[in-house]
Amino acid sequence: MKRIIPITVLWLLTLTMQAQHYSIVDRYVDSLKYAMSQKNYELTNDYDVSPYYYQMFFPSTYYSNVTRNVFSLDSTAQTPMNLHLLRLYANQPSLVKHYDEQFKNEALLEAKSGSERPNDDIKKEINNAITSSSKDRIDKDDFDIGLQVVKPNFWKTAGNFSLKFTQNYFSENWYQGGNNSGTMLATLNLSAIYNDTKRITWENKLDVRLGFTTTPSDTCHTFLTNTDKIQFNTKLGVKAVKQWDYTISGEAKTQMMPGYRSNNRLIFSDFLSPLDVSLSIGMDFKPKLKNGNTLSLALLPLSYKMRFINSHNENIHKVNKFENRRLKQDYGSRIEFNCKFTLVKNLTWKCRSYCFTSYKYVEAELENIFTFEFSKYISTDLYALWRFDDNRPIKYYDDNLGYFQFKEYITLGLKYNF
Repeated sequence: MKRIIPITVLWLLTLTMQAQHYSIVDRYVDSLKYAMSQKNYELTNDYDVSPYYYQMFFPSTYYSNVTRNVFSLDSTAQTPMNLHLLRLYANQPSLVKHYDEQFKNEALLEAKSGSERPNDDIKKEINNAITSSSKDRIDKDDFDIGLQVVKPNFWKTAGNFSLKFTQNYFSENWYQGGNNSGTMLATLNLSAIYNDTKRITWENKLDVRLGFTTTPSDTCHTFLTNTDKIQFNTKLGVKAVKQWDYTISGEAKTQMMPGYRSNNRLIFSDFLSPLDVSLSIGMDFKPKLKNGNTLSLALLPLSYKMRFINSHNENIHKVNKFENRRLKQDYGSRIEFNCKFTLVKNLTWKCRSYCFTSYKYVEAELENIFTFEFSKYISTDLYALWRFDDNRPIKYYDDNLGYFQFKEYITLGLKYNF
């Protein structure tokens, strides 16, 4: 019963108030005019303005003392501010999101002596605001509130460059014998990823690797390339359901330098010879992992693969089973798997794998890179690559490995992330 009486009184009071349909700015200006014109509220000192007016700028809050003051027998407690707040509580209760007990320990509710300006200056600013705005439209230059709108950047870019070496040296009288050798490997990785956090993701990655090794026992070459790759991957995803995306995946891969074999002057591969390009459509499973770990499994039932040979070298055509052609196209299906995990502190594992089949042959790769960072600029890599390709000439079939091929190296050197 005690709660019903105040609510009834508020309802009756609301019915007696006339609804005024002004804009938000007009209501604010009118309330300032009305507040400053009341004679029953007089400023008693130079610093009592802030405790009175802060309620106008604070988040919409229910103050328990408002109702108590309005219905008090003391007329000095019935300030215009309390009347305005009571009107808000009665007419628009849904706008009131907070109550004063939430902020009772906050310093914002207390007037800080010396931090506010004298009431004469505040009165002057309020009067200027009332005069300049009035019922007219407020120009955007009238008030400078220091608000800066920053457009979100959905792009995330990264990159790293490394230069690593290995070296062996044997004296001429070394009892076990051996060949002196040295290797150098330079790598460059760039990535640009767009993610609007709602529907669209677009991943672009460039992987460039070039390595050389000295060959003292080679009578035809002073050094040979042991690693040579330019690979660009792009993947566009559109949100489907939960952790699945509709995706279009593309890949282009070639090399920079001519490829030779030890004690052989024939060129087995060259720049754009071959150039492998693939384009696939399907679904991509991308769960959200913690600690910066990533995982992606793309199922691409519709895939197009093109191999192009720019060179007229007959040996390159024979190796790739090109009979006087420069372009070969196949259609089939493809699976792609990519992941990156931090196994322990400073040790990361990257895995890249794909498998393409035209339903006549299979081409697949499994690449693993383990990187241990000793410091910000020094790291070591363990690289292992398995490859299967049964679309090669039968003379490249190995009695032990069949059509499987394997490549591995360990490097130590400098690495810089940017």
